Amino acid sequence: MKKRVGPLWDMCADAFWVSVLSRESLSYRGSNSPSSSPTASAVHAADDGLALTPPMGWYPWNIFGEGPQNEKLIKEIVDALVTSGLKDAGYAYVGPDEGICFFRGADGRLTTNLERYPSGLRGLGDHIHKKGLRFALYTDAGTRTCSKAMPGTKDHEFEDMRQFAEWRADYIKIDWCNTEGQDIVKTYTTLHDAQHAAGRPIVHSLCSWGEGYPWRWAAAVGHLWRTTSDICAPGQADWAGAVSIAFANEKLAAFAGPGHWNDPDMMIVGMPGVTETQNRSFFSLWCLMAAPLIAGNDLRSMSPAAVGTLTNLEAIAINQDPLGIQGRIVWTDGIISLWAEKPLFDGSRAVLVFNQGQHPAEKRVAWPEIGIDAAAACYVRNLWTHETTGPLTGGVTVRIEPDGVAMLRVSTQNDFPIPPIMIADSYLISLRSSGSDPQKLAGSLTVTNKGSVELPLWRVGRGFLRGFPLQS
Repeated sequence: MKKRVGPLWDMCADAFWVSVLSRESLSYRGSNSPSSSPTASAVHAADDGLALTPPMGWYPWNIFGEGPQNEKLIKEIVDALVTSGLKDAGYAYVGPDEGICFFRGADGRLTTNLERYPSGLRGLGDHIHKKGLRFALYTDAGTRTCSKAMPGTKDHEFEDMRQFAEWRADYIKIDWCNTEGQDIVKTYTTLHDAQHAAGRPIVHSLCSWGEGYPWRWAAAVGHLWRTTSDICAPGQADWAGAVSIAFANEKLAAFAGPGHWNDPDMMIVGMPGVTETQNRSFFSLWCLMAAPLIAGNDLRSMSPAAVGTLTNLEAIAINQDPLGIQGRIVWTDGIISLWAEKPLFDGSRAVLVFNQGQHPAEKRVAWPEIGIDAAAACYVRNLWTHETTGPLTGGVTVRIEPDGVAMLRVSTQNDFPIPPIMIADSYLISLRSSGSDPQKLAGSLTVTNKGSVELPLWRVGRGFLRGFPLQS
């Protein structure tokens, strides 16, 4: 389904976004309503409507680290993101991480490192927006970034957020290095206030690795927060470490929800050293936990299996479910674990059985364990084999290979709809006047819904004209 918007004459160039207005606008047929999260009362998303589902995109750190990052690399990744099908699966945010992309000039303003990014960061952002993607950048809340190769925002919060807005950033990862003596809540709050003052909607990814217990307060000043240490060193996928991080992040399920997400770090799917089975298991865990799906592999050289894993719309539908409930562990025996407690917008339930052992295993999942009456007749959809069985009563038995998962969707109806996943043809609309006489300027945006259900209430955010010229 496509919807066309226009005219957009009162919009600033590319300063807009598209979002579902509220998760309540999608019917919820389940008997148990989602519980409220014990997060800060002033939820950031209530102000800006951003990140109502977990952000999806790509960042370079996991595979490349700092050194190789430059404009050529980012543009090649952008092309691969589009041609591989990741864009059509919902991946949108892309850009440099800690890639030495700017320095601070004598006037105190951030200036692009033109040796690495000869088009300028605004030029790179325009290129990304024209591809129908969103521009992601990186900074630090302290005096310097973690490598100390780039300036941090300390004492320059308002100037820097204004500069990121002028570069047309849509997403900023904000690290927590070199912050000695700084109060973490006050610092990130100041950055939130500075971003709002700059007048551009930008997703804030807070990266303190769990320091300061951000899940307790960060929903008021950011959209997602790291809950753990880094998932791997650059270029070195760590399967055991990733599993440990998943189990640590799972404990914080009550704090996640639309506009405010627990972030167990970027994905290792498709990186060297991870098997196809482990790729599927990792992706399934991240989807069930409503974690941000930020790919970290080299998109230019993915195997077909890795592409298939990252673009599995049935799994992505669990992650992008508009209720935004993070699944959690129901039971574990130390080898096999049952993850559930994730009702979905249509009344179905997401279920995952994870085998950490060295041998195949069979397990029975009883309906009461996942919140369904034992007598209910249910259909079971396997999200990796794309097969449906049922109706079944009492439960279902699954077989799981070592390091593998059974990822299921259970419903009383033989129907498993995919919620709206919106893809734009461009995020850059140029409104340039051809002269000084009054003119009516117009642009158009085509939005494609990759989901299988009708797009409910939605909006195009109007331009934030303060400080922005009407030009691309």
